[in-house]
Amino acid sequence: MATAVVTAPGKINLTLDILGKRADGYHEMEMLMHAVSLENTVTVTWQKDPGIRLACSNPAVPTGETNLAWRAADAFFQAWGHAAGVSIQVEKRVPMEAGMAGGSADAAGVLVGLNALAGRPFSLDALCAIGLGLGADVPFCLCGGAALVQGIGERITPLAPLTGGWLVIAKPLEGMKTARCFAAYDALQTVRHPDTKAALEAMKRQDLKQLGSLLENVLEQAVPLAQVQQIRQTMLQNGALGSRMTGSGTAVYGLFAAKQQAVRCARRMYQLGGSCFVVQPVGYGAKVLHLE
Repeated sequence: MATAVVTAPGKINLTLDILGKRADGYHEMEMLMHAVSLENTVTVTWQKDPGIRLACSNPAVPTGETNLAWRAADAFFQAWGHAAGVSIQVEKRVPMEAGMAGGSADAAGVLVGLNALAGRPFSLDALCAIGLGLGADVPFCLCGGAALVQGIGERITPLAPLTGGWLVIAKPLEGMKTARCFAAYDALQTVRHPDTKAALEAMKRQDLKQLGSLLENVLEQAVPLAQVQQIRQTMLQNGALGSRMTGSGTAVYGLFAAKQQAVRCARRMYQLGGSCFVVQPVGYGAKVLHLE
């Protein structure tokens, strides 16, 4: 049976700001986001028998109807107007409860894979519309690269991706549910907001040093985990141009000018427990590696 193998990058937030809370309960966001070379692999295969079958390399991940990858396949078939049988295999590398959109990346991978197998009935914009119904990060995971993301994730302005720099990403053992993080943010009395405009200008100039000084995430201020700040301080003490938590956490990244610095810092991060990765910014989102 026909198979599509898709790579699905995770993401980091260079900046994350909340502009207010909407009448529908969602938060109005403004974020600078960048895809990174920590990627899940999603393999999508047509099956003769109808239904959606999902397997994952991480046994902690549920594989039923609550999984975003499963829901993405269901949403694709509904939008396409055809029922089909599909087997989905997810090879997880992006950590869970990290703020790196690992589940959204899986969903994007499924949408891209099914679209390729079906003869590409949907444009990227149409896939993003389907993806938005699954989760706020799915459209960005489809587009990838670098972007200014606004609203609840539906307004994406592509930016030139960073062409240099290295990232150390450390995920402490303890995670954070997105809903809990936003509830804690809503309870804050004062908030330090990012200078998104200045960060945009630094990105345009590919000025890593300036960008590092402008990294900010308002949700980090709502996360009470001491380990998040411990990781940040360790990264800064070991040469990071800047360091912040990404998304709703709890992964923390440090931006480095050179690979050697990043690798040296990563060796120290392993002593803190959890997981650690040395990666680069990438200029793509979920994409088909090959069709079989």
